[in-house]
Amino acid sequence: MSTKETIHFLTIKTLDDILRCINLASLLELSGWPKPGNVHRTQNFESTRFEHFLAGIAAIQPNFRMLCERIAQKSFIRDEDYELIKLGQFFKNAAEKMMMWQKGGNVIVGHILILAPLASAAMLCLQSSNTTIQNFKKLLQKIIDNSTVEDAINLYEALRLCNPGGLGTVDRYDVHNNNSLKSLQEDGITLKAIFELSKGRDLISSEYATNFNITLNEGLPYFLDTFHQFQDINIATVNTFLYLLALHPDSLILKKSGSEPAMHVSNCASKILEKGGISSEEGLTLTINLDKELQKKKGKLNPGTTADIIAGVLFSALIFGLRY
Repeated sequence: MSTKETIHFLTIKTLDDILRCINLASLLELSGWPKPGNVHRTQNFESTRFEHFLAGIAAIQPNFRMLCERIAQKSFIRDEDYELIKLGQFFKNAAEKMMMWQKGGNVIVGHILILAPLASAAMLCLQSSNTTIQNFKKLLQKIIDNSTVEDAINLYEALRLCNPGGLGTVDRYDVHNNNSLKSLQEDGITLKAIFELSKGRDLISSEYATNFNITLNEGLPYFLDTFHQFQDINIATVNTFLYLLALHPDSLILKKSGSEPAMHVSNCASKILEKGGISSEEGLTLTINLDKELQKKKGKLNPGTTADIIAGVLFSALIFGLRY
């Protein structure tokens, strides 16, 4: 499978296919070994285990079904019709279920934010019977451009439920400020606008502001080429994680520990890739050693935002035909 052969049309046919891709993308991201600094199949944090992630992933699948079914029941003729997708409502409801069904805290709010617009665009492609990647990207942009103030308010309420790292302080619109919801309403700040304001300090915000440039234009081609080369889903997952980490210092590390540690981790990822990533014995050893180094900091050097983007890369690969 090469990018030239695959990145043309979605291969999925039904709403259930989209749900399968959502679920599998989250599971594959979680189980990628050894993604340095993350919880993975052989590594837990002190209060957050691999099994907490499994519970969180399972808990939100009905929310994704409701999101896709809501889209399937609507007609999208005018740009303003895209407001009916109600991304913010999905964020809030999914975050509630994620927290309700496990006790490890915020485990996958990043997956929720990354996968929701991608899944919505895929559903719209099926609904319109236009499954080209060009239409997928066009619809993704419409979803983001036509987000609402209500979506932004619901995003804030979702984030307050799980208190994640990420957006950080956006001056007047700080997530943790009790007056922020009123300010969002008064100033007419939409979901897209709040992500525009925070794009310089958060990679997920940057994805919304750039129509998922990292996911679709950097991560996806690299992932598919790596899979084509090695025919190994784990190598493709972890090497793509290292590739994006080398390109973009992780914003969760930046928030928790500052720019110098974030750059150190990115430089380490780059050096591992120079050795072939985990496809080589030396690269695998270096990756395991980096994982051990980062785990000693008890989450402060966790490249969690990069992991969230990998879930989006995996979902995109799956809807465009990846099978392993």
